[in-house]
Amino acid sequence: MTTLLWYTLIASVLSLTGGFLVLWKADIASKITIPLIAFGAGAFMGVSFLDILPEAVESVEEPHPVFIAALAGFFSFFLIERLFMRYAHRHGEGAVQHSEHATSLPYLVVLGDSLHNFLDGIAIAISYVANPALGLTTTLAIAAHEVPQEIADFSILLDSGWSKKRVAIVNVLSALLAVAGAVIGFYAAGFFETKLPYLLAVTAGIFIYLGASDLIPEIQDRAKERFMKRIIFSFLIGAAVIGYLSFIAHGTV
Repeated sequence: MTTLLWYTLIASVLSLTGGFLVLWKADIASKITIPLIAFGAGAFMGVSFLDILPEAVESVEEPHPVFIAALAGFFSFFLIERLFMRYAHRHGEGAVQHSEHATSLPYLVVLGDSLHNFLDGIAIAISYVANPALGLTTTLAIAAHEVPQEIADFSILLDSGWSKKRVAIVNVLSALLAVAGAVIGFYAAGFFETKLPYLLAVTAGIFIYLGASDLIPEIQDRAKERFMKRIIFSFLIGAAVIGYLSFIAHGTV
């Protein structure tokens, strides 16, 4: 159990390195905000379609329920954001237009990332129970594909006006949910092993929502007709990096 906890902490620390690099060079990041948001959108779409959903589909005999779970994840965050925007508007925290949408974005990003970290911990635990060596490989694979996503998360939160300290604390706490997932996964490996593909699909649906419904509209609103090549390139790089790391990870495992 102690070894499993160390594995999970290693994954959490390594995955945060990209995000803390953004904090260290926040002044530079602020100058390339729009490309970073585009990178984030590509990373979210990439991790959904090139990593999480394929992994979920490969783990089940009948893939149809996996896509239903993904749709459920997408719809759940659509509902959560609508409720958040309604609450924020009633309490005067935003104007009745794009700013409401932008206000909810950082909270949705943190919520989605927290669920993903929790499921990563469960995945590490299940692999570890099967074979401790496989647990270490899974740990390194998860850390590798989390780095670009954390860069995107940190950039989005900083751009939303959050302080460096707040961004750091929230993301560290979110990353520690992987430890909670590992502990629960260790003691309930049999239960989560059968449910994990569908939980992963829900996460994919959440990330698709964040990329398509929050980040891309944010880019369109800010950039208008400008920076087309830079935005397209950043989006493709975000998706490609995730896809490449996922390919290596699955090939390794």
